[in-house]
Amino acid sequence: MKKLILAIILAIIGYQFLFNKETAAPDLPQQISLEQHTISNGDLILVNRDIKLQQDPTNLAQIPTDIGANVIVDSKFLLEKQAIQPLKALFEAAANDGMEHFIINSAYRSGKLQQQLYEENGAAYALPSGYSEHQTGLSLDIGSTAGKMENVDEGKWLEQNAHHFGFILRYPKNKVEVTDINYEPWHFRYVGLPHSVIMHEKDLVLEEYITFLKKDPSYTTKVNGTTYFVQYTDSRTKVNIPNTTNFNVSGENESGYIITSIIE
Repeated sequence: MKKLILAIILAIIGYQFLFNKETAAPDLPQQISLEQHTISNGDLILVNRDIKLQQDPTNLAQIPTDIGANVIVDSKFLLEKQAIQPLKALFEAAANDGMEHFIINSAYRSGKLQQQLYEENGAAYALPSGYSEHQTGLSLDIGSTAGKMENVDEGKWLEQNAHHFGFILRYPKNKVEVTDINYEPWHFRYVGLPHSVIMHEKDLVLEEYITFLKKDPSYTTKVNGTTYFVQYTDSRTKVNIPNTTNFNVSGENESGYIITSIIE
């Protein structure tokens, strides 16, 4: 019964999905300033072995120890605030499908802690300060008390469903050549909707998704009855967007911004 309930939920929130690059772009009558935003801040910043974090997170909050009855979490763990409610929804959906053995093993790490891990354990275990996604406050390591994530139902469930809630499996097995990081079935990154859905449907990791946006810099998509217009710009001053007050601006930590507007 729980699996049937989850199937219905996913049918509603996950598979009501439309992505059509041929859809005409909406009118863009509203001009906004980008001068108060930074390239190095936002849900879609890219941090990897080659691209260094330029700015510490500014909106950290404690992950509630009661975020889910099926999750063990230490009170010391922090995450960017906008990712906490989606994480709670993710664990609730997992519980509805009988996933009961999650444990959060790591979340935000300061630059000092990251460098300590690197120096104590070496490059095979940790990246040096500035090059780890954990410093963004947008990533967390989710394990299972039932065993290794690559072998247990919790790991399989997350890999198949995390994108419905704005999270991606950051280092999948088939993308090691792109990420230059070995398969990590426990490492999940918040990028928000609709980006996580697009990345899952098109089998893109974050590096590929940003390249995709730079090549074809706008699209319209519908997820769960909400229509999003996503656009990329390398302007540092102003950009035209749809006539909406509900939009988000994220830098990508290299050369431009990704603006996500809700238009319906």
